[in-house]
Amino acid sequence: MLDFYSAIDRSQVTLLALFDVSSAFDSVDHSILLQRLSTSFGLVDQPLNWLTSFLTDRSNCVVLGSSRSLWVPAPFEVPQGSVLGPLLYLLYTAGVCPLLASQGLLHQLFADDVQAYIHTHSADAVATVSQMCLTTDVLSSWMASNRLLINPFKTQLIWLGGRRQLQGIDFPQLTLLFPHITFSVTVRDLGLTLDSELTLSQHVNLVARSCYYQLRQLRVVSRSLSHDAVVVLVHAFVTSRIDNCCSLLAGLPLGVLGRLDRVLRSAARLIGRLPKFSPVSAYIRDVLHWLPISQRISYRTAAVVSRCVLGCAPSYLRDLCRPVSDVAARRVLRSTTRGELLVPRARLAIKQRRAFSVVGPSIWNDLPLKLRSLLVSHPAGFYKSLKSFFFSRGWAGSASE
Repeated sequence: MLDFYSAIDRSQVTLLALFDVSSAFDSVDHSILLQRLSTSFGLVDQPLNWLTSFLTDRSNCVVLGSSRSLWVPAPFEVPQGSVLGPLLYLLYTAGVCPLLASQGLLHQLFADDVQAYIHTHSADAVATVSQMCLTTDVLSSWMASNRLLINPFKTQLIWLGGRRQLQGIDFPQLTLLFPHITFSVTVRDLGLTLDSELTLSQHVNLVARSCYYQLRQLRVVSRSLSHDAVVVLVHAFVTSRIDNCCSLLAGLPLGVLGRLDRVLRSAARLIGRLPKFSPVSAYIRDVLHWLPISQRISYRTAAVVSRCVLGCAPSYLRDLCRPVSDVAARRVLRSTTRGELLVPRARLAIKQRRAFSVVGPSIWNDLPLKLRSLLVSHPAGFYKSLKSFFFSRGWAGSASE
């Protein structure tokens, strides 16, 4: 997302391709994988023997009720749901990264999800689509040589950017030159629904609809459940959906976030067995101790930044949370002694309000110095105090109902 916001800040658009690999985990050739582990990654002796024993002589059967099919050999696949499965698949497809880089495309891989994207100006849309088509052909050839198959019917392409930049793309010309390509309006990417202008409004709508469905199902059986059981089920089926990708919702308009806030209120009424239209703010604040949705997002974002400060987060996130002391010219400033993070400049408001590289350090710098100091001395107490800080901020000035 940061790359997309940065492109918009440079008045560019992004062509994103989400490649779908058919039965990816089920198509891994054991002989190719073991050879690659030996020649490309240097595994020898005991570790290689362990993995060889893990992969070879596997067999599968199908169980339906009391019936079971015959056992058949499985010379392909890495076991889905296992700890080693995703790791072995990533090692098997390690050649995808240098291949996409050689074609001049940026890329992100997560298990069997492959996405490639390129930033460009609206006037260069035709050349960009041609480059993406060439890359798709090269990637398909590489996949075929490794017994994998890209599903062209499930592969999606979408243009991302600001409204003015997207209006500069000549879509009729693209349709004429590339009749076999259909550009999507929204795509599903690792649980996040992206639209062309990155408003995330469709994503919020889908999350709210899913949560309301779960609440309706829980309301049917809630009278047969204890209070604690209802709380557990609400957290499992409702609030977990809201918290998923929560930090990416930072900076969205209050009208969009209000839909999720209404979901939380409905969930609270279910837990408290309150009437449908009864006031619920006091119950959320005094009994459930839930954060309002805006403070909930800020808390999640601050928690991610704290892991970056501790060095526990992935490197691509740690690189976005650099202390001010890293810049020699700023080491004499008071912000250095307070342990503040660098906040990069942004030309447009969308990056300033929503990009993690700006929002994360800004939220961290707004925390009291005493609270930030707890992170190193007392990490467990830090997260408790962090929630208390956002709780008091979110409910400040609210009157009892």
